[in-house]
Amino acid sequence: MSVLFAKPARPKRMHHVVVYRREDEFSSWPFNGGMWKVDENNILVAFMNHKCDYTIPGNLSHNRIETFGRIALARTADQGQTWQDPVTLAKNLEVTERILYGREENSEPVDFFDPNVLLCCWSSPNSSNERAKAWIKISQDGGRTWGKARRIPSFHFLRIQGRPSYILRPDGVLLLMLTAQGKNDPHDRPVVYASYDGGCNWTHMSYIAGSKDYRMICPSPIILKNGRIIASVRCKPTVFTGWTETYFSDDGGRTWSFLSRVNDSGAPGHLTLLKDGRIFCVYGYRRPPYGIRARISEDEGRSWGREWIIRDDGGSFDLGYPRAVELSDNRVLMVYYFNDASDPVQANGGIRYIGATILELP
Repeated sequence: MSVLFAKPARPKRMHHVVVYRREDEFSSWPFNGGMWKVDENNILVAFMNHKCDYTIPGNLSHNRIETFGRIALARTADQGQTWQDPVTLAKNLEVTERILYGREENSEPVDFFDPNVLLCCWSSPNSSNERAKAWIKISQDGGRTWGKARRIPSFHFLRIQGRPSYILRPDGVLLLMLTAQGKNDPHDRPVVYASYDGGCNWTHMSYIAGSKDYRMICPSPIILKNGRIIASVRCKPTVFTGWTETYFSDDGGRTWSFLSRVNDSGAPGHLTLLKDGRIFCVYGYRRPPYGIRARISEDEGRSWGREWIIRDDGGSFDLGYPRAVELSDNRVLMVYYFNDASDPVQANGGIRYIGATILELP
């Protein structure tokens, strides 16, 4: 049987940890918040977080979460084994007030070749709003402090969904992958913004992909040693249906072509380029049994190996949005939001919390 259709399997060496959980809070979406590896023992993850009484169904609304909550930032100094209590990276209402009604300020260029320079990107008033505006915040000290939120231009787009999915080209051009809806587009599509001056100014460079039939969102980029850029994209016909595709660019992000489909079901996918040249893709699995799954490509994304079951104990579809970084000793750290099937609190799934899995790579 082809490896493509081999039965999904569970890795032999992995263990799960809790990054952050509170019984009266809803924590979610590390893919939207961001994940940064400053060095081997200094890794950060950001996620959405707000107070939540799970007995009130309206509290589980995603619009409420991303409008009235905060972006929390947690740090690990031991490669994901333990996590410090999170601090607030941004309060969504405060940032929205600044982005929509505040005065634009000049900024200074920063050196993104410095591993301590990090970029956060999100949307106001929320990513679902038909007129959402994207903004960025930059840290120059490894995430300990962050500058003021600055709006990035919408150009001809009706709305922009901002997420910190970016790469730095060898020539210093910063490419930020966003989701946008044009004035004549019925659906969102992934786009590339470029900054030539260290994050001060931005221009729309290209479209990655588009469909007349469904949304294509949540791009996640990597850049190979040969300069090829690969981006995964979430194909989303409905909330309950979705898969991950990849696209490539050989001209620095100016033009894109289809490369592969990663899976039958599961998105958004996050790509990690491993030290040995393989590509690791982790994604939420929103079909029973709910959980987290992953695949590895050994040929630069042209095909994908066996599907690995990282978690299959989720209490509902409301989970996933993972990110991952490679650790030492052939391991990967994946962070995601989760809810347990065994949780006595069941509001369309258990308490939403931030979990992590440390996997020894197959």
